[in-house]
Amino acid sequence: MTNDKLLKHLTNTAIPVGAPVEITDARDISAWQHQTTTFTGVWSAGKRSQKLILRQYTGRISYWQTQDLYQADRVWAVMRRLRFDGFPAPRPVARGLFGEIPYLIWRQPRGKTQPPEESRAQIKALVPQLARLLARLHALDHNGLNNEPLYQATVAGTLVRMLIWSRETQNEDLRQMIKRLKPAVARVKSWPHCLLHGDPLMSNILVQDKKITALLNWENAAIGDPRWDVMTAAYHLHQIEPALAAKLVNRYEKISRRRIANRPFWYAMIAARLYALKFWVARALETDRLPAGYAAWTQDLDAAQQSAFEYLERAKL
Repeated sequence: MTNDKLLKHLTNTAIPVGAPVEITDARDISAWQHQTTTFTGVWSAGKRSQKLILRQYTGRISYWQTQDLYQADRVWAVMRRLRFDGFPAPRPVARGLFGEIPYLIWRQPRGKTQPPEESRAQIKALVPQLARLLARLHALDHNGLNNEPLYQATVAGTLVRMLIWSRETQNEDLRQMIKRLKPAVARVKSWPHCLLHGDPLMSNILVQDKKITALLNWENAAIGDPRWDVMTAAYHLHQIEPALAAKLVNRYEKISRRRIANRPFWYAMIAARLYALKFWVARALETDRLPAGYAAWTQDLDAAQQSAFEYLERAKL
């Protein structure tokens, strides 16, 4: 539900303009974790308007951590840096606290999000663009973000985090997955770290006139091995059609001039991590450590478990 008090607050204090900003067309678009509102801000007696997004950071979970307290700080820093580098991402407008809840406001670029039912032909046309966008992101100089709260996404460190989750939840299936992954993880040679989006799915892009106009939702941004991004995107495309996943990885390899070896391992690693986090959330719901709204994200828990075991088999692990 749109928080009218917060919208009124931001018009008076958060956005640094001389005259009040009129709010119109406010609409709640909250998902399973954060409260999000889209609205139009009108400046200068109706002469200028912008589509804005307000996100209240009520959740503390990211793909890397279950106690991620600095998502708002990270997103603010990353989006400002991307804006400086000319990378197609939302433009940050304001930040603040409403009570104890951090919030950010950003200007939404032009375009529409891709619905899950998008045709394979349309997705296929966007895959090369996504590969180029990821290669461009990974080539950026991230040194200016080294002091920001970005998770250091190593493969070994992520496996250790999954092990901690398995112990917290007493999940024997997850322990077995980790045991099977461990020898392969030990053989992975890290690539030079770069800025990662963390969750570069088709649902996190904006498209206009069949072109990607922006990459959205930077809550899972990290500094780490670029293969996390490429293979996470490929993993979700693989669920639609394996050829789409191969097309993405092949194009990324051509642009970056680096080869991603042992793709089956990466699929297994990403599938197991997804299942591990979903199970942790499900167990936290059972013990009332998370609000009921998180349940929507765990509805496919059984399918996530099955997928993780299937990808482990395909990787011969």
